Amino acid sequence: MPSKIKKSLEALMAHIKQSKSRRTTILQARGEPGHRAAPARGSNHDAKIGSRIDVGEIVRKDEKEFRRYKFQLNSNAQDSTLKKKAAQDSHKVYSTADVEIKASRTEEEEEQAMQDFEEQMSRNLRE
Repeated sequence: MPSKIKKSLEALMAHIKQSKSRRTTILQARGEPGHRAAPARGSNHDAKIGSRIDVGEIVRKDEKEFRRYKFQLNSNAQDSTLKKKAAQDSHKVYSTADVEIKASRTEEEEEQAMQDFEEQMSRNLRE
């Protein structure tokens, strides 16, 4: 059975994929390090999902620039397990994913980049 942290990550990924603007925020590598990428702070989804994606630093790989995103738990999570873990360290990074910074993508490239993002988050999950 998946852990509550894994379920929260899955719910967050579904939330991001539901909205073109949320996907665009991730894929265009917008935002400042330490700021929230999704969900919006204080939204109904914030507490219900119990986790967030924060914008991270820019990293270089093979002459390309990537934006790192960080999966973290919310201290206002409705779920008591997530809330307790977040209270211990709300800045603990449970997973990361890197998205290549590109000026534009085709629809197919966007789909592939979102799939890569989700797979990295799942594969890199450390509980």
